[in-house]
Amino acid sequence: MHSALSLQIKCSVCLSDFTDPVTLSCEHSFCRKCITGHMQASLGPSACPECRTPYDEEDLKSSRLLRNMTSTVREHLAELKLDESTPKEGNATLKLSETEGMLMCSEHDEKLKLFCETDQKLVCVICRDGDKHKGHVFKPVKEAAQISKGELKTALGFLAKENGQLDYMIQQQTTEITKTEDKSRTLSAQISAQFEEMHQFLRQKEDEVKQRLGKEEKKVIEFMQNNQSVINRRFMENKEKEIILQSAMEIEEPDHFLQWWNEKGFPMTKNMKQKADMTPSNIKYTSTVKDLTVLPDSLFLGPHETHLQFFVWKEMLGSIKPVPESLTLKNPGQSYLKVSPGGARIRQADRATVLYKNFNPGTVSEENFQAGQHYWEIEVREKPDWTVGVKMGSEKELSAAKSAESEILLHLKHSKGYVLSCDGKDTTLNTRDKPQKIGLYLDCDRKQVSFYNADDMSHLAQINYSSKQPCCLTLVPGLYLDGMNSDPLSVCSYEFSTGNH
Repeated sequence: MHSALSLQIKCSVCLSDFTDPVTLSCEHSFCRKCITGHMQASLGPSACPECRTPYDEEDLKSSRLLRNMTSTVREHLAELKLDESTPKEGNATLKLSETEGMLMCSEHDEKLKLFCETDQKLVCVICRDGDKHKGHVFKPVKEAAQISKGELKTALGFLAKENGQLDYMIQQQTTEITKTEDKSRTLSAQISAQFEEMHQFLRQKEDEVKQRLGKEEKKVIEFMQNNQSVINRRFMENKEKEIILQSAMEIEEPDHFLQWWNEKGFPMTKNMKQKADMTPSNIKYTSTVKDLTVLPDSLFLGPHETHLQFFVWKEMLGSIKPVPESLTLKNPGQSYLKVSPGGARIRQADRATVLYKNFNPGTVSEENFQAGQHYWEIEVREKPDWTVGVKMGSEKELSAAKSAESEILLHLKHSKGYVLSCDGKDTTLNTRDKPQKIGLYLDCDRKQVSFYNADDMSHLAQINYSSKQPCCLTLVPGLYLDGMNSDPLSVCSYEFSTGNH
């Protein structure tokens, strides 16, 4: 009756129930004692008895999941065996006929030939006519058993589908964790290669960056492993239910099955159903998969992935690549705005009068960007008012009226301090330092804009955007402030000939 179920808890080496199960790297499981004996008996390298994959003692990993499932199955089989041999103690309505093996009504000493659908229990013909079951709906035992088994089959199919999805999600999550670990190793090697180009005094910085990578990797993997634990737990719970229901499907005697159904099957399947009233032909179950998701690889070191050397030691700019990019600012033809030859600096024009003292024009870069990672540094020095940021949109859109929804801007406002603007909303930034240079990191692939204090590479702010339009750098030199803010904003250039610093 339970042979298919028993195979799931037996070791393929000793053909006995699992004791202290261990899993090899090839995912096959055996008793620890059996596989250890197999290792000792092997004349050469040890190989898996199932697939012949080589293994050593370090590959033996205890399988807590298999041990728990094995224990649960054993307990369930023991309960079923006990149920089949003796009636439940304390059940005043049932007793077993010694001659025919059919359940009898202990109250009327009649065969339990009917099933009360209202109370979901076996009754005799005398019980049917009593006050206790007045107005209830009855079915013959065989017919009722078929109906209940049909419902059980539906529940079992639902669980099998759910567990298939959970198993697939576990595999996906494992793949994403592996991708994160592989990416971490790749980045670690990349970091080491870059540091090898520097002198020995930079080794300390290399270790610091690697430690940050390790913490980021640990944080990302821990988050995904927690998610995988939730999926594993759901899978184990559902798998246990599936095993129990599958074993119940093998109960051939209708009355025994209905007795099990009354005590365990009906409450279990009832708890699986959605709370709303359902007709037998339209049963819906509460999904344990619906609220789960597989977390993708999210390991990311920001600009340190692509501009590590520059951020570590600017003294070695002559040997560092890539460095902050150069670009050219457009000359908008404003009489109150001056763009230097070459397009690297912009400032407010000198004013002879106080007219238009609050007029604060700016410009954008001729270059635009829609892919890859890009970093610039803008020299602000001691200017009391300025704006640095990114605009999204085509050339036609950028030349039209200003749209706050297509800008991510960092301001220094002489009356308010540092302010971050995004989607037309301003957020005040609390920073004690006053950077002489602002670093702007544009990650088009992840759709992120980050601002840094380029003097020490401390992080000021990071904003995500959703626009699919190309991006360009935008600079506004700030209010004129009666000549107090006439210094330019300058896009720094770090292009050197070989050997120059």
